[in-house]
Amino acid sequence: MYDRMVTDAGRAPLHRYVHVDGGAHTDGLVVLDKNRLKPMLPSFVAAFGELEAWTRPAARS
Repeated sequence: MYDRMVTDAGRAPLHRYVHVDGGAHTDGLVVLDKNRLKPMLPSFVAAFGELEAWTRPAARS
């Protein structure tokens, strides 16, 4: 839904959407269903690293 809204607004080049299968909005919910949910922090850290790389200007030779 968010991806479609951003694309429809003509802002897709300015945004990235990362979907984490089995992720919940808070890590605290993982204990409720460990078989279907997984902690988000590792995925968040990885996605933040990707965001940094995406926004950092390319190195010039």
